[in-house]
Amino acid sequence: MQASLEDLINGWQNGCPQSADELKARLYYHLKQVCHVHLEGYRNEIDSTYVLQHLPHTGSLLHQSLIELIPPQQSINHQTQFNTYLSVFIRNILRDEIRKFQTLKRTPNAEKIQQQNDQLKHQEDFLALDSALNHLEKNHPQKAQIFSQHYFLGLDTKVLAKQFKVSLATIYRELDAAKAFLKVCIQTN
Repeated sequence: MQASLEDLINGWQNGCPQSADELKARLYYHLKQVCHVHLEGYRNEIDSTYVLQHLPHTGSLLHQSLIELIPPQQSINHQTQFNTYLSVFIRNILRDEIRKFQTLKRTPNAEKIQQQNDQLKHQEDFLALDSALNHLEKNHPQKAQIFSQHYFLGLDTKVLAKQFKVSLATIYRELDAAKAFLKVCIQTN
C-alpha cells in the first residue's frame, strides 16, 4: 500500500530520505503524464508532420517545464546549479527504475521473461554509462555537467554555451571529450 501524499510530505519535512525519494518519483511521473496528455492533445489538433518538426517529446517537455520553475530573478549560476541537480535527479530516477526492474526479475513471470531479456541490454548499457559518468564527474566536473545537461535535460548547445559562459566551440569540444572519456571508461569495464 502506498503512503498518502500528506504522509510523504510530512516525512520529507521531517528529513525522511525514503519519503523524499518517493515524493520526487511520484511528482516526476505525474508531471510526465501531464506532459504526455498535453502533447497528445496537440497531436490530435495538428497534422503529424508539424508535430514531428515543432513539438518536443514528453521527456523534453517535462524537463523544460521543471527548468521553467526557477524564479526569473535567479542568476545564471543558480540556473546552472538547478540544471545540475535536475540532471542528477533524472539519472537517479532512471537508475532506481532499472534496479527496481532487476529486483522484479528475481521473481520471474514466464510471460514477461522475453521482454525482460530484451530490456536487459539497455539496462546494462545505462548502468555502465552511469558508472562512467561518476568517473567523469570526479576527473572533469564541467565536462560531466555539460554532458549530463545536454543528454538528460535535452539542453541545446547554444543554451549550454550561454549558461556556462563559454563559446559554442568550447561546448562542442567539451561534449566530444566527455563522449571519448565515457567510451573509454565503458570499454575498459
